[in-house]
Amino acid sequence: MLRKLICRCIILAAVTIMLASTAFASDIPSDVEKILREIRQDQPVPALSYLKPAKSVNVGCAYYRGSYNGVEITVETHPDSNRVASVLLQIPGADVTKQILPAVRRVIGPPRYSNPKESHYSWEWPKYRSASVHYVSGGKSGEGFTIVSLFYR
Repeated sequence: MLRKLICRCIILAAVTIMLASTAFASDIPSDVEKILREIRQDQPVPALSYLKPAKSVNVGCAYYRGSYNGVEITVETHPDSNRVASVLLQIPGADVTKQILPAVRRVIGPPRYSNPKESHYSWEWPKYRSASVHYVSGGKSGEGFTIVSLFYR
C-alpha cells in the first residue's frame, strides 16, 4: 500500500515537472519575438530592465548583456553612437530553430536562404545588413545553442 502511494507521488511529480518544462519551452518563440521587437537595429538602445551595460568589445561601441526568460542577449552599438548595430540571442538546450522561425519571420520577414535539414536560415539586406538563425550543437544531445543574430557584415 505504501509503495503504491510512493509510486503515485513520484509519477505525479514527474508529470508536473514535464508539464512545467513544456510550458516554459512553448514561450520561447514569443520571448524571441518580444526581444526582437524591443531591440531594433539602427534604433537607440532601449532602456530595458533585462539589458545592462557591459564591458565593450570594440573601441567606441557600447556593449550590453542580459537575459530574458532564459534567452541570453548581447547588443552592440555603432561606433560613437547609441544606435543598435548587432543583436545576438542565444537559447541554450535542444534545437528550437523551427519553433522560433515564425516569430523571427514576423519581425524581420522571410529568410533569403533556408536549409531546414541543417537548422540554418539567413537574411541579407542592402547596406551590408544580415541576419541568421541557426543551431550550434554541443558535445551531448540537447547541449547546444539556438542562435539568432542580426549584424552588419
